Amino acid sequence: MPELYNLVGDLGGTNVRFGLCAANSTEVNFIEKFSLRDYEDLDHVIGVYLRPKLQSGDISISACCLAIAGPIINHKVKMTNTDWEFSTDTIRKNLKIQHAVLINDFAAIAYSVPQLKPQDTIEIGQPINGEASGPIAVVGPGTGLGAALLVPNATTRDGADNYLIVPTEGGHAGLSARTTEELQIFSYWRDKGCRINREFFVCGTGIERIYEALCVAASSTDYKNRKVVQIQQLGCSRQDKLCEQAMEIFCALLGSAAGDQVLCTGSTGGVVLAGGILPKFVDFLQQSAFRRRFESKGAMSHFMSTIPSHLIIEAQPGLIGAAAYLLEKN
Repeated sequence: MPELYNLVGDLGGTNVRFGLCAANSTEVNFIEKFSLRDYEDLDHVIGVYLRPKLQSGDISISACCLAIAGPIINHKVKMTNTDWEFSTDTIRKNLKIQHAVLINDFAAIAYSVPQLKPQDTIEIGQPINGEASGPIAVVGPGTGLGAALLVPNATTRDGADNYLIVPTEGGHAGLSARTTEELQIFSYWRDKGCRINREFFVCGTGIERIYEALCVAASSTDYKNRKVVQIQQLGCSRQDKLCEQAMEIFCALLGSAAGDQVLCTGSTGGVVLAGGILPKFVDFLQQSAFRRRFESKGAMSHFMSTIPSHLIIEAQPGLIGAAAYLLEKN
């Protein structure tokens, strides 16, 4: 009798990662990464991943959950940077399974949070005494700024907390300048007709926007030849003053946005930072103004000083979250 496994995937703009987990577990194994451009469609790459694992007859696929970086409309996906199109119906048909689901990639990260082990996160700022409880905000800069909320829902038989996952559009909420430098940066982009929200600056391209405004103010044209990876590397290693300044402002604005998200959602359980950008400069983030700006909320500053902030350093939270989703819904 073959052992039942769930297929989980994390589908981004250029790559897809797959893994398998036992039908009653969130522990993901057999993780592999594939480039989208190397395959005709989703069915093709799933076949390449699964075929050698199914040949022995010891494994059978029970269900599938894919985390998608993009819009999911009526259980269908049309990729923006490839001609791939697929739906839950086509996945069920091709895999010959009863249950297939597509979820937002940031929702998958939120589902992973209760499953993470202590070593999967790092506390940002000074350790907070006592055990935090209540809703948890999840904020993650990447291509955009993802935001979700975990609301305590019930307690399972084994005593573990159960959460209701609430996706939000917090990345599109407003953002205010707090310093003269930030005001100049905001004005530079407003004069170009841009609408300023959290996501405009607190994401990968947001770092480039901050840097461009700083360069223009300093009569430098370096921004024309530098992308986010270079700005981050030069700034976090403190090899270039304007790059360093851009990264400092990015971390400060992230702190403001994360703090506002906590206040707006009553997230007394803390904020969890996620996404692929932040783990690349953990030390810089720790030393930055992130925590000071997170706490700096006027009359609510003392309250905010009691709210913990953690960064996910686990490499595959999307896959873990997809596994957790299947475990909860099945």
